Amino acid sequence: MPPFESSPAPALGSTTPVARGLWCWPALLPAAALALDAAWPLPGIRPGFAVTWLDVAALACVAWAAFGRQRARRYEWLTPVDGPIVAGLALAALHVVRTSGAPEPLVWLRQIAASGLCFYALAARLRRDPRAPDAIWPAFALIVLALSGFVLAFATQGVAALAAATRLVDARWASQHGLVKALLLATVLSTGRASEPGARALWRVTALVGGLACVVCAFAGGAGLEMSSLGSLDEPFYFATTIVAFTFLAALTRTAWTLARDRAAEAGRWRASALAFPLIAALLVFGGTTGGEGLRALAALAGAAVIATRIAPAPAAAAATPGRADTGPAEKRRAA
Repeated sequence: MPPFESSPAPALGSTTPVARGLWCWPALLPAAALALDAAWPLPGIRPGFAVTWLDVAALACVAWAAFGRQRARRYEWLTPVDGPIVAGLALAALHVVRTSGAPEPLVWLRQIAASGLCFYALAARLRRDPRAPDAIWPAFALIVLALSGFVLAFATQGVAALAAATRLVDARWASQHGLVKALLLATVLSTGRASEPGARALWRVTALVGGLACVVCAFAGGAGLEMSSLGSLDEPFYFATTIVAFTFLAALTRTAWTLARDRAAEAGRWRASALAFPLIAALLVFGGTTGGEGLRALAALAGAAVIATRIAPAPAAAAATPGRADTGPAEKRRAA
């Protein structure tokens, strides 16, 4: 039994995307990419043009969703939050043009694009599977354990070494205090999973380790939450980006809260998601202009879990018709 699985999963038909268990390797790729980009980034020619592990993970997720016998249909790539996503990409592209291709805006655009590809690929492929949240949630545990190990390993060398390591991660992620923000968000999501009835002890250990790493990281380098960050909203680009991000996060928060009511057995993770999305908004407003690669990839993973689960058949209905692979026009209407 996989270590984060609460109970043996029922056997599903061969048409089910996650038929061989709850470990969905494409969902784990963005999580692993965050850790690799923080600790062992790919070499780059110059800032803004280096290929990142998140880029590789995004391409792999798209290939998994778009090709093969169980590939997602064309209409399954649509989601209820397409408007804010397209607006965010357009704003990021305009920012690159306005700054004449400066490295930092270019990195932000690439991070948004890579995270968006992960979001769409996972949401499109998993929306037919009632176990979509179980396929994605281990990714949050992987992020917590990997980043916590990174933080605690440097903490043994002293506060100065840990502070220097967090600044190095910020440079690689194009973030401001990105390590502690990503750890906080992933820990909240893992804590929600740990609170569910029947959750394995490893989920509680993961949440505890993540909480400890958050405290240690914040002690060494701070969390970067300041009222002065509100001043960035005077700049038109940041103000527009913030409004678009709030629209996207508000839609996901409402959907997560609805899932907590409709899927009572999974209420813990959906309540945590309903808390995590406003937390991202608060970090964006009071924590600087960007959460960097960590916050963007985590938002994409959590968003994909929410969207896929909202559209997917209920677990009981799926068990009654295990071979169903396509829900047809009804799903089109729900996705639109």
